[in-house]
Amino acid sequence: MDHFSRVQKEFKRQAATLSAAPVFSDSGVLKQIYRAVKPTKRMNLLDLGCGPGIVTAALAPDLREVVAYDLTPEMLDQARRRCAKAALKNIRFEVGRAEELPFEKESFDGVVTRLTIHHFLDPQRVINEVVRVMRPKGKLVVADVVSSENEEEAALHNALEILRDPSHVRMYSPRGLVELLQASGLRILSQVTWVMKREYGEWIRITNAPERVKPLYVVMANLARAGLRAGIDLHDDGKTVTFIHKWLLITAKK
Repeated sequence: MDHFSRVQKEFKRQAATLSAAPVFSDSGVLKQIYRAVKPTKRMNLLDLGCGPGIVTAALAPDLREVVAYDLTPEMLDQARRRCAKAALKNIRFEVGRAEELPFEKESFDGVVTRLTIHHFLDPQRVINEVVRVMRPKGKLVVADVVSSENEEEAALHNALEILRDPSHVRMYSPRGLVELLQASGLRILSQVTWVMKREYGEWIRITNAPERVKPLYVVMANLARAGLRAGIDLHDDGKTVTFIHKWLLITAKK
């Protein structure tokens, strides 16, 4: 199975559970994204890897148009339903790969993408495509979970994420994510960070893969007991495993 097929398989499986998971509708995260985008009725925006359309629906009321773009048709179905329920009429839904955006040069005033970078085999190619389709002085807003700057901790963290969801490739460190955007010629305008507490049950439930629940729990609980925190403060209290996700939101300009 190639990577794109794996992504589609995983997110087809996750479409309903991810759409309903409270962590993805967290109002604090959506407010951070809204403040970074600063939507206006003159802007058209690409929501890259829109998933179930949560960010799309949050921004669309104050934009001229949004293109909700995703690799997985089932995710776009969720996005259509969400936006229809909100009576939003200014959204186009398109399916495709982030590495080959089917849009003309300088098509968008801005691009937003949440929790996507760590699923790309070639994120530099994706960001180059983003820059291509943005107009001069266009704005990119990236929000993603980041790993530790310590390479060993980051490697362990990413291994756990892959065991949970095989479509995961790599979470960047904060420095690595900044350098990724700068390598495509983007100028960093601002960076915002925050920490989100996670609990094993709600985190694994989103994958909708019951066969992974017990084996991965055993691994993470034993790592926590051995004092291996993976850069995410792994903790086992005897009842459940908890950890943190460190978020970084970057606003960059073409």
